[in-house]
Amino acid sequence: MATVALQAVTQHRQISHLIDQESVRVLEALTGNARARLAEFLETPFLIQSTVADAIGRHGLYQEGDLRPVYTHLRGVFADLYAGQQQISLLSFGSRAGEYTGIRREPGEGFRLILKDASTNGMMNVYEDDTLRKVAAAFPNYDPRVRPWYAPVAGSGQSRWSPIYTTAGERGDITISAATPVMAGGSLLGVMEADVRLDSLNRFLREEPLRGQGQIFIVDAQGLIVAHSEPGSVLSDRRNAAGQRERLRISESTSSQIRTAESHLREVPAAAGGSFYFEHQDARYFGRVTPYVDRRGIDWRIVVLLPESELLGDTRSAGQGALLAAGAIAIIGLLLGLWVIQWAARPILRTAEAANRIARGDWDTDIVAPSPLRGTTVLVQAFNEMTHRLQRSFLQMQELLTHDSLTQLLTRRGLLEQVQWAEPRRAVLSLVGLNAFRAINDSVGFGTGDRLLQAVANRLRGHFPAPVLLARVGGDEFALLSLVEEEDQPAERFGKAVLGLFSTPFSAGADEVMVHASVGLVAGHLRGDELAEWLRNGSIALGEAKRHGQSQWMVFEPGMADQSMERTRLASELRQALDKDQFLVHYQPVIDLATGRVTGAEALLRWRSPTRGMVPPGVFIAMAEESDLILALGDWVMLRATRDIAQQLPQLPRDFGLHVNVSARQLIQSDFVEQVQRTLEASGLPARHLTLELTESVLIEGDAVALQQLSRLRALGLKIAIDDFGTGYSSLAYLSRLPFDCLKIDQTFVRDLVESSQNAAIVTAVLHMATGFGVTVVAEGVETEAQARRLLQMGCGSAQGYWFGRPAPLEQLSLAQRSLDGPGQGLK
Repeated sequence: MATVALQAVTQHRQISHLIDQESVRVLEALTGNARARLAEFLETPFLIQSTVADAIGRHGLYQEGDLRPVYTHLRGVFADLYAGQQQISLLSFGSRAGEYTGIRREPGEGFRLILKDASTNGMMNVYEDDTLRKVAAAFPNYDPRVRPWYAPVAGSGQSRWSPIYTTAGERGDITISAATPVMAGGSLLGVMEADVRLDSLNRFLREEPLRGQGQIFIVDAQGLIVAHSEPGSVLSDRRNAAGQRERLRISESTSSQIRTAESHLREVPAAAGGSFYFEHQDARYFGRVTPYVDRRGIDWRIVVLLPESELLGDTRSAGQGALLAAGAIAIIGLLLGLWVIQWAARPILRTAEAANRIARGDWDTDIVAPSPLRGTTVLVQAFNEMTHRLQRSFLQMQELLTHDSLTQLLTRRGLLEQVQWAEPRRAVLSLVGLNAFRAINDSVGFGTGDRLLQAVANRLRGHFPAPVLLARVGGDEFALLSLVEEEDQPAERFGKAVLGLFSTPFSAGADEVMVHASVGLVAGHLRGDELAEWLRNGSIALGEAKRHGQSQWMVFEPGMADQSMERTRLASELRQALDKDQFLVHYQPVIDLATGRVTGAEALLRWRSPTRGMVPPGVFIAMAEESDLILALGDWVMLRATRDIAQQLPQLPRDFGLHVNVSARQLIQSDFVEQVQRTLEASGLPARHLTLELTESVLIEGDAVALQQLSRLRALGLKIAIDDFGTGYSSLAYLSRLPFDCLKIDQTFVRDLVESSQNAAIVTAVLHMATGFGVTVVAEGVETEAQARRLLQMGCGSAQGYWFGRPAPLEQLSLAQRSLDGPGQGLK
């Protein structure tokens, strides 16, 4: 009987060890997920303020005494580009002279302007909205240079996170700031920063999808709470010397579980993290500590506490009951005597063997052999009950890890576990990303956003039933994995079918929400162990689809991974190229077809890379347009070109016109007109010699904003040209409202002008249209004498292209009169 009791105790220990092991696995998954989400949550504001700091320094926005250009830029980027980043509460700039301006997010949809410069007479004014109309509050003696976010960055010259501090002003927010020095010509102009309020971190932790009834909190190296998933603030009633409330210590938390965990946290190494458990109010809690360290100034620990009941139900108590039953049976057996040992022990030994199988993960352990002894029958029944409860708890844990609780679809891990086949099978993986879902969340609220995700999941489930595997693999991303028969273009069929589901609105409660999607596809023969790689490839293809515009699908090709890496390298080199003066401006002449005179030139950007050589504009312009770098490049080209032409103006024809391309990103900047005016003043070029070229598609997409900006630009005295005309599908009614001076016929119509009657008809129509509008016409891409002569016969006034001259540095620009005879200037 002692042997039987020992075996029962041993098996109980094995089961307890298995329970602890599984609990640690669940905690590791939860803390790992929380850490990854926190890193993304914080990295976004850090990158945004760094980009804005670069723009302020590169564009020369800071003017001592007058911060209007700075706050105008901040207002534009915060409201137009980064309004969806809800964790950012403030974007602000403090100057080396002690001036300050910022745009602060208010509850709801609004923003407020904060300003201290020469115009505020030494006061820091907080305005009622993002304009100067009315002051809501004013504060004397504010100096940004003594604030926690300024001095360390200004002193080190490096971007970093500030300590947690209380903001100045009427709100007194508790915040942490990402800050970057603003430099120009090697000198410090000031510091740019983005605030992340701690209450937004609290909301972030409460929204952790795997938390359940558990608790998550973050502490710093001093043991003060940074954020928690509990209701209420992280501030205590204690106040510092400045009268500001201090943050809670762990021992002061409103949660008794967090207070109890404090003593255990001291025993966990801060650098490595670890697991622990404790008893509290007759319940066992499992805890996990994960370090979160950012060398730029953050040293935190993420702590997760989960009650055992959340993980395992009452499995452990059932196991303890079974142990007691085993002990009782052992005593009964001992009293009955040695003559019944073998007879009575047989069911007990079977129970022990079944416990061994459970410890190895085999749940098929029901014991059905009858026993003539009531005691052993009780033991067998208790063991069977414990087994069933333990199995249910583990199934619940498995469900938590493999199924998304919001949509009831598989999680990424669940999808990976479902695909276990060893032999390659023909399959298509569709990765579906919702476009602008964060903006939808911001506009309709998180509750409606969650219902929208459920509606999307239900529609996918309804149109792609089993055996198609459906999973939610990210906040706004879904995966569909389907086995397919041998057929042509299965990926194309799936891509179109998925996008077709997003052609009608989704019902999200009382709301009807229209959401668009992009799809990345992977097709081929899939082995089970290759699915993780397929998911990565699908993500790359999804990124390509989003780059090609809204509601697009792309099939992954092996070269896309290399292209993705190449784009990353190119973006890095491109940013350095402007700092290292690797860009050039070349000029292509514009010719009067009737006289052959040079009447102007188009400024074209060129990149001479020390490693890549001369990089074609088609390679790097699109990359620049994906980032704020296009703003810096556009301003640089305009300043360089206007200076070049202004210096050579006495040697140039009297009516010489400089054509400079303008991007959509430049046009929508609220201070773009002022920037053009400053450029003209700095270069000395009269406005009448400058023509800004904008593509037809840019003008259509900009609509009201474009109309307003164009009118203000023309008021400066410069001209507007519609570039690539004929490719944007604009209506005549829309064109009639645009203020412009020139149409540039796209080279696609010029290229086959002689051979194609259709292209000739289009060019003729454009020429008649220009006559009706009273504007000039320039034909682009003229490469042959026949094209030039045909255009002249049709009545086209001006042209440019290789026939008349290739783009070249200004000193190589020939002003000689062109002739339609001969080999062509640019073809020699």
